[in-house]
Amino acid sequence: MEINITKLEQTEAFGKAIASFLVKSNDFNIIYLGGNLGAGKTTLVRSILKALGWSGAVKSPTFSILEEYHINGIDIFHTDLYRLDGQNDFDMLGLEINQNKRGILFVEWPEKIEKFGIGNEIYIKLEDRIECRLAKIHSHDQDFLGSIDGIKLNNPV
Repeated sequence: MEINITKLEQTEAFGKAIASFLVKSNDFNIIYLGGNLGAGKTTLVRSILKALGWSGAVKSPTFSILEEYHINGIDIFHTDLYRLDGQNDFDMLGLEINQNKRGILFVEWPEKIEKFGIGNEIYIKLEDRIECRLAKIHSHDQDFLGSIDGIKLNNPV
């Protein structure tokens, strides 16, 4: 599935649709976010967290590597692997995922590690295009895809 995003308001609508799915989910969701520097990965996470009810600042974890949030009983982790050299560096973070607990893990630069193969895995790749930002979405969860398929971004015809 692909979605064209041309304005920040559309990123926020996309984030809100994702958040709506995540609120209803009782699973552990892993959202892999691919794309070049400046493609909007952290902006999308910021939009999702805002829609989930987070009112504080959401900073990019580029330097901290990992940021944690706790919103309405959901444990949320946001990691940016850009500065890591691979799986061993990631393992050194000591992040323990309880796949039997409701939660969310956002992984920017997921190509730096092996995929987890647990929980509900969602792949979103953001590509900069001249006329828009293209979000390429892949998931085996049909409920997730259905929730995204129904969003209206008010793209000009």
